Parts: sequence; structure tokens; C-alpha cells
Amino acid sequence: MWWCAGDVVRVLTPSEQRFVRHGTYTGRSIRVEGELDTTALRAAFDALLRTYPVLTCRIGEDAAGSGHLLRPSGDPVGAWVTPGDPDVVRIPAEPIDPRRQLAYLDVAPAGAGQARVTFFAHHCVADAGHCVELFTRLWDYYTDYVESGSTQVVPHDYPHALEWYAAERGIVRGEFSGLEDAIEPLPPQARILPPDPAVPLPPTLARPRRTVLDAETTARVVRLGRRPGLTVNGLVTAALLRAYVAEISGGACGPVPVSCLYPVDMRTRLEPPVPAAAGTNMAGLACFAAPVDPAGSIDDLGRRISARLQHDLAAGTVQQSVLHFPDFFGPTRIHSLAGHIALTNTGRVPAFRVPAGIALTDYEIVYLSAHPRPSTGAAAAVTFLVYTYADRLTVGVLGGGAAADRLPEAVGKHLEALAAEPLDS
Repeated sequence: MWWCAGDVVRVLTPSEQRFVRHGTYTGRSIRVEGELDTTALRAAFDALLRTYPVLTCRIGEDAAGSGHLLRPSGDPVGAWVTPGDPDVVRIPAEPIDPRRQLAYLDVAPAGAGQARVTFFAHHCVADAGHCVELFTRLWDYYTDYVESGSTQVVPHDYPHALEWYAAERGIVRGEFSGLEDAIEPLPPQARILPPDPAVPLPPTLARPRRTVLDAETTARVVRLGRRPGLTVNGLVTAALLRAYVAEISGGACGPVPVSCLYPVDMRTRLEPPVPAAAGTNMAGLACFAAPVDPAGSIDDLGRRISARLQHDLAAGTVQQSVLHFPDFFGPTRIHSLAGHIALTNTGRVPAFRVPAGIALTDYEIVYLSAHPRPSTGAAAAVTFLVYTYADRLTVGVLGGGAAADRLPEAVGKHLEALAAEPLDS
């Protein structure tokens, strides 16, 4: 090991470990219209790193591949500012390295009052809720510096993992994970940890192809999802499952069996609730599996999805699902979830505070793998990312096999068709 025992904050838990192998950073990228003050943004990022010391921590891996959260070492890496295309989310020219720091900021001013700003946070210490909190605070600090030349910093403690909160609240592992409908046996030979490549692979960036609804269509989908027995998440999930099945079946008639896994943020479902930046990866996993017929009732499918989640939450199944993660991810895995549909709904993105003269537009979720390596987890057939920014529902699409190129358009058509449904159905 290249670190000493005194460097270790703690060993990462299974909910965090699954993002170590690839060096997975979750990113928030936004286009800026107006004159961006890059000096103020550098100062804002420095303030963010002082406020959340975990972002300047490092990750070390032992001989078994287990990740350790390490204390900061050396001066923090500040924001990178180099000209670029505001339409491009880029891999920074400087290395993003988990062995050095767990958050980075890439700023690409383009002239003519345009820029792109991309914030990267290592997924082992920041999930969607945490990352949005960090991005929000970044723009708060930027606004402070532009308007007054200073800001106030109050350092936070290191965040805890979901497993820590489960133990604190007396949540124990039950007989069922809640994912049984999606499980397939994993042969013993497939459980062996694959070797690292002889030559490290270069970093890779995943920028989902997106479908973005207008505000009016989004509002109608939300109203439809608030009818009795439905949720917005359940109804949108139903539309996405129908779109996927319609494309992979090539228009053939009849239902197609699918299994869908999706994270559920436990912050507001634990008592007492957990603040956004106090947890690392706070999502349990939920599952819905059933034959999906693109010609069937979308309301019925949405109600079944919503009912299943409510049942599993009421039974406590989702809350303890994280305690089963070693069975699905990493070197101790015994089950496979390969071929499932993954869906992450991060909800409504807040309006970020900014000073007069600029506007933040075209918000995106991206992912960067700092050091891609052979996977030790489930491979999704397709991943859908759902969020709402500036009152516009966005669905990002990653993967999809032979249907990948057609899926974004298909998603748009199915959501438009959903929005055209009568409100009293």
C-alpha cells in the first residue's frame, strides 16, 4: 500500500465500494449565458473544498481491491479554466485522479458571453442528492464573491454511508433483498475478480443522449402522475418501460417480460431525516418486474409500479436492501442482475442562485470513469436518467444495445403520448 495507517478515515462500505473500481465520478454540467467571472468561480470552488473536506480526500485500494477513504494530502487542486466549446462536455486535460482528490471543476469559457461549467464528484462520496447540494453551494459561493467579494465557510464533518445510518437506526438485513425478481444465478467462475489491464485505460466520459420535454408537457405529465393510485415516478417509469419494449420487440405484438431496478433516496425516509450532504450514497434499491405490453394501459402499469414501491417501503424491504449489496456487487457477489433496466429519477433540480447578468441553462448529468477496469457488477440493458430542470422533464439514455440510437426519439414519443392522455382517466 502507498499510504500509512494514519491516513485512513475509514474503509468504504459496499454502497460506496461499487464506484471505486472504475473511478466513477458523477458530473453536473451546465451552460452559462452571460459574462462568467472565472476569478470568482475559482474562489467559489476553493470555498466549496474548505466547506466539505471530504472532497479533498483520496481513495486508496488495498491488495484485495477494497477502497479506503484517505485524509487529504498536499494542496487541493483548484478549478481548471481553459477555453472550450460550450456545447461540449469534455474530459479535462488535467488528470482526474481519485488518489489525489475526489472533486474537480472544469470551466470552459468560450467568449461571446458563453461558457460551460462541469463539476465532478467521486460517486463513492456523493450520490445525486449530495452532488446537487454541492453544486448548489458552489453557485451560492460564486454569487457571494461576485456581489460582495467574500463568503462565509463553515466546514462540515465527513459524511456517513447508508450502512452506518441503517445500523444507527436499528435496521437489520432481512431474508429478502427485494430484488429477487431480477436475480439470476452467478456461476462460481464468474465471481472471480477480473485482473486489471496491463496498460491502464484512458478515462472515459458518458454523456447520455437526452429527450427534453417543454414546460407545458412536463406540467401535464406531473398532473397525470398525481391522480389516485399513481405517482409521477411510477407513471414516467411506465412510459419508459413501454418505450424500451416497443423498440426491442420491433413492433411485435404481445407483452415482453422486463425487470427494472431503481434507487430510492433514503434521506427523507429515515427518522430522523438525513441532510443532503451528511450521507454519501443514500439510495436503497427497489425492483419492479412484469410483462410489459406497449399497447396496454399505461395507467395500470404505472399504478402497479407505484404500488410495488409503496409495499416494499412499508415492509421495510427497500430500507434494508443496501445490506444485501455484497451479494450483487464486488468480489463477494453471488447473484447477477445482468440485463435489467436501470432507472434513476433524481427529481426536480433547484434553481441555482446566480448574480445579475448570467443565466444557467441546459443542465446535464454526466459520468466519468477515471480508470476503467473490467466490471464486477450488474450490466444494465439500458439506463434511463430522469430529472426536471427549469420546469422541463429530461430523460437521458445510456446503452440500449441495438435499439440505442432509436431510444431517445422513442422516449419522446411515449412521453408526448402520455401527456395527451385525459386527466380524468
